[in-house]
Amino acid sequence: MTKLEECRPGDAELRPTANAKSSSWARQQGRVSFSKPSSSKPRPEHASIHDQEQEDAYFTELLSYSLERLGKEPELLKADQDHLQKQAEDSAVKHYKAFINTASCLEAARDEMQGLAGHVDALLQDIPVLDRVCEQFVTTAKTLQAKQSENKQLQSNHATMLELLEVPQLMDTCVRNGSYDDALDLKGFIGKLAFMHSDLKAVQNLVKEVDATSASMLEQLLLKLRSNIQLPDCLRMIGYLRRLGVFSERELRLQFLQCREEYMAEVIEDLDEQSAYDYLKRLTDIHRLHLFDVVMQYRAIFSDDQSAQDGESQDGGLVFSWAEHRVCLYLEALRQHLPGITEGGSLASVLEHCMYCGMSLARVGLDIRGLLPPIFEACVLNLFSKTVGTAVDTFLMVLDSHKWTAMPSVTARSRSRSLSSSDNPHAASSSKPAGTPADSDRTQGDDPSTPPYTLMEHAPMAIFVNGLLTAFNELRHCAPLSLAAPLASILQEALTRISSGTVHYSSAHTLNSTEQPLFAATARALCQLAAPYTISCYRRIYPETSARPDTEQALKGLKELIQSWDQERFQASELENNQMPKKATVRPPKANVQSAPLQMASNQLSHNSDVKSAETGK
Repeated sequence: MTKLEECRPGDAELRPTANAKSSSWARQQGRVSFSKPSSSKPRPEHASIHDQEQEDAYFTELLSYSLERLGKEPELLKADQDHLQKQAEDSAVKHYKAFINTASCLEAARDEMQGLAGHVDALLQDIPVLDRVCEQFVTTAKTLQAKQSENKQLQSNHATMLELLEVPQLMDTCVRNGSYDDALDLKGFIGKLAFMHSDLKAVQNLVKEVDATSASMLEQLLLKLRSNIQLPDCLRMIGYLRRLGVFSERELRLQFLQCREEYMAEVIEDLDEQSAYDYLKRLTDIHRLHLFDVVMQYRAIFSDDQSAQDGESQDGGLVFSWAEHRVCLYLEALRQHLPGITEGGSLASVLEHCMYCGMSLARVGLDIRGLLPPIFEACVLNLFSKTVGTAVDTFLMVLDSHKWTAMPSVTARSRSRSLSSSDNPHAASSSKPAGTPADSDRTQGDDPSTPPYTLMEHAPMAIFVNGLLTAFNELRHCAPLSLAAPLASILQEALTRISSGTVHYSSAHTLNSTEQPLFAATARALCQLAAPYTISCYRRIYPETSARPDTEQALKGLKELIQSWDQERFQASELENNQMPKKATVRPPKANVQSAPLQMASNQLSHNSDVKSAETGK
């Protein structure tokens, strides 16, 4: 209980007693009222009305008194005042503790009021802050209320939201399993959803995930276009790419050609280049199959090709620009690898394969057969030139190291064998193998392509003719008519080098009386046998051409040398006839001859003498 509450009993003690007269109390109240007409503080309105009523009642009572009674009224009032004063003093003495408590209560109330006033001031200062906090609270409450409503709505549509959130994962599964139609349907659904609700964060996240899956799908589609794919699959892949909407129409066509180019380049890169013959045949097959397929696929997929430039047909646009690039690479590969083929038969087989490829590609407007002859002509010319050059170099090397000794006559040996065979024809026919000199003599008379066997008496010349026969045998498989003149020039140059080398050997070496006739016989064999036989072989390959080697010009120096030898021998014989008696003895030839090199040359010549190009070289 507070001090103010403790002061309440004292208030009751200060009230007038019940036995006091109402008149005297009225007079006291009236005197009090007259003595203090103006109070320091205005009374409450209900208290003023009560006092006013008492004063009116007292004045009414005064007006009813007599004059004598009025004269005694001040004394009576004084007595009442004293009585009341005494009662107040007695009451104060009797209830002094109440007054002390009342003073304490007042002091405490004053302190409490001062503290309360401070708190009220602080409260007044904090009221604006409270207003702001309340406003923030209201705003937060509205936000939370909106989120709560959204959460309620989300809860009500929970199953639908789960299905939407599973769309990217479902699309990725479709892409991995190759169900591109379903994946594109899901992408279209998300696209419509994004168009209708582009401001929603969840929809934006869905669009990002679907775009990432679409990029993976694009890579798989392009990877399929880089594989061995047929026309129906190509149509489906291009349809999927169109539905993706990543490329424009021209970019889509470029992307298709680029993917097919990468596939062909990868297939070509896997080829083994160790064997030029196998590599070129496989390369030709790849271009014949895949180049034809790509053009047909492009025409079927992009039937309304508008990529052509002004002045070109509809089919003369991107696809043929790419085809031209691929054909150029193919021709460059031919130029690079054809020199690695050193056999005429293999070269002719590659040419036939390339011509068949050109004939197949001609059905789609890519006839490359007109571009092949220059490449193969250069290769044939190079091959023939190398072979003939090797034959000439070998002849000069053998000539420089050759020992001039007399060889047995091939004709005499053949006659002796024919006589022995005539004595026992059954034994001869059973024991004599094919290709013996007797048969060769008969064959030589019947077939002009057979080399003269007399050349076997001259080992360097036989080796040279064998080299030329090797060159002709390689040439007869693939002999372009346009190379008649260049090949004749090569042969003429070879004969010129042989002639020059022989003349140089004659001037650089000093031969004795035994070696000189053998060397002269070799030189005459070159002019009378080897050169005409070379021309005859050339004429069998090119029978209708007017170009031929000029042997007169090529052997001019050697023939002049032979003429000088003939003149010297004629002069020496005349001089000998003049100095010696008329009758002279003829010395038989020596029998000790070296036949090993001759036999080797004979075998090689017999092996390489099959020059049958009259029919295949036309």
